[in-house]
Amino acid sequence: MFRSILYFSFLTAILCSGPAISAAQSQAAVNLFYVRHAESLGNVTHVHSSYNDNTLSDKGNQQAAALTRKLDAYQFDHIIVSPKHRALKTIMPYLKKYGLVAEIWPELDECCWQKSRQSSSASRPGRGDRISLDAYMKAYFIFPHSEYEYKTRNYGDGIFQLLKATDLIKRRFAGSGENILIVGHYHAGSRIFELLQGLEPVGRYKLKNARINHLQETGDGNFRVINFNQ
Repeated sequence: MFRSILYFSFLTAILCSGPAISAAQSQAAVNLFYVRHAESLGNVTHVHSSYNDNTLSDKGNQQAAALTRKLDAYQFDHIIVSPKHRALKTIMPYLKKYGLVAEIWPELDECCWQKSRQSSSASRPGRGDRISLDAYMKAYFIFPHSEYEYKTRNYGDGIFQLLKATDLIKRRFAGSGENILIVGHYHAGSRIFELLQGLEPVGRYKLKNARINHLQETGDGNFRVINFNQ
């Protein structure tokens, strides 16, 4: 009950922040392709130091290379990525191969991993640290919204951040008929899947590393899952 109240209070706050999106505005269905980052050392060791979380494992580097080959079969109008280096390094081989530039969205950052949800206080997340890029990355990424991470203190703040992410996705791409590639995370990604379908974000989807998942826009302004790689 608490989660439902929290979710819908956040949803109301987000949707009241600007003009509404109606199904009538849709001209052609948007296709979203969501990829969780390749395996990091943090995934392997379960020790989530800055170095481990920012570094792909040997298997992760192999996954990133395999993902690049799989993405050859697609054509994307936009590529948007979490600011975490494990996500940036996952898509870098593909960007380098084709000379492409991706957008870094702080709203896609990992969040909502906390087991405790009942005590979460609802508040708009503050501004966190400035996002840093290694020198070799700078030619391949831009910041369309902000160069700062969100400062999410708890589960509730994370949900607010992800509602902002899904709202931005719908406002920018609704009805465009474009193909959008999103590279993100496990916990945040599962809830983005749910929010885009109009579901309460509780973490139903178990996203595997470097798998391509497909959602498509529907006539009611939400999305449906076309393909989920379990």
